[in-house]
Amino acid sequence: MVSKKLRIAICGGGIGGLSLAVMLDKFAKKEIQIDIYEAKDRFAEVGAGISVWKRTWYILELLGLEKALGEMAVKPPVEEFTPGFTFRRGDQLEEGHDFFRIVAPYGSITLHRADLLKVLTDSLPSHVGTHFSKRLLDYFQDDSGLVTMSFSDGTIAEADVLIGADGMKSVAREVMYKDLADEARRRDEEEARRLESFIQPTWMGIHAYRSLVDTEALLKIAPGHQTSTTPVVHFGKDKHVVAYPISKGRYINFVSLVSYPEQMGSKLEGNTMVEVSVSEMANHHVGWEPQVQQLISCVEKCSRWSVCQNRDLPHFVSGHVAVLGDAAHAMAPNLGAGAGQAIEDAHILGRLLADDSVTAENVHVALQIYETIRKPLATRVADYSRMCGDCYDFNYIPDCIREAGVACDSDEGLKLLSETVYGMWSHHWTGSPGEDWLEAEKMLNESRSESDPVLETVARL
Repeated sequence: MVSKKLRIAICGGGIGGLSLAVMLDKFAKKEIQIDIYEAKDRFAEVGAGISVWKRTWYILELLGLEKALGEMAVKPPVEEFTPGFTFRRGDQLEEGHDFFRIVAPYGSITLHRADLLKVLTDSLPSHVGTHFSKRLLDYFQDDSGLVTMSFSDGTIAEADVLIGADGMKSVAREVMYKDLADEARRRDEEEARRLESFIQPTWMGIHAYRSLVDTEALLKIAPGHQTSTTPVVHFGKDKHVVAYPISKGRYINFVSLVSYPEQMGSKLEGNTMVEVSVSEMANHHVGWEPQVQQLISCVEKCSRWSVCQNRDLPHFVSGHVAVLGDAAHAMAPNLGAGAGQAIEDAHILGRLLADDSVTAENVHVALQIYETIRKPLATRVADYSRMCGDCYDFNYIPDCIREAGVACDSDEGLKLLSETVYGMWSHHWTGSPGEDWLEAEKMLNESRSESDPVLETVARL
């Protein structure tokens, strides 16, 4: 009996969803049907800057995108150890000072999100179905695993597997956890309430003020300004500033992050993004160093984002439905890892679904292997990202500083703090997604034997 064509629906046409579609096409030798359902009327990314590191670059090379993206980078990436982000003290009236420089393979490759999105859309093969103005409202799985999706325009569609790449406020995750909670309620009310807590993201107590600065305008008032060529994190109490060049240096991605630690984990109220006055952002940096003031003076418009998280999601998968990227593990931007983690999700999930042995009948096994491989890695990166932000804001005191008996913002404290942050940032260039794939492939090969304990374990998840 010949298995039917595997039908894969991807809800969300951002970086994660498009990376998955390109990965599927790259590795599938069997016949599969790929459909992307995007809520907007076109593929479009929100936000501006993105940093790419060695692990992510490995995947982009695997997809054959390195040449096009290298041409869009401020500096073409090279494999040698290269300077990346500079750490700088910024919350004082006098000129700030650099106190640490990250050096890593490829350094930090800074791009405009729109440039990465364009390269991905240009790489989509013509046979991939693209459906716009298709906002997911609900889905239903029958006993066979068939997924029926309902959209806001009144249409429905069917697939053998649904991938929710629909962002932080993911409808796919919302429906998944409502269903999981309803099922659990028949056994355990406390467990049901726990699962319901993952339906919506929580606010991290952080506002991110995002803007673009025209590099030419900045250099007119501040010739040689550091951020025109170098990514910089300006440390300060309860707030920090990130600035780095993008679009071949034409613009500087400028983000001010202001934290309210007591609000961590509170319920998200209102819109996650609103346009605000430049003065609202500037007021948070009164008394900061000239380099930051020069950047602020060149900001023409500004938006305020409520930084949210989906922390410690217990499952990325339920039946024939999986979530990836921000839908699964929305995290703080402090490690520059969100997009990279979505691409790593797409790498593992795409290669699993593309494998010749995966069919509509056993796709749930591949999805569970994806969760087994990716959930612990993404969770660890999300934790690192949160902790890094606390370090930039002097709200986390590592044991090494406590044992040394020095203040975080002293010269010795800044040195020890930098070493702590560097250890967390090193995830970007430690290990390889290729090694993660070999582990996933091994699990998939073992699962082909019905008597193998791996299949029995995965099937119970």
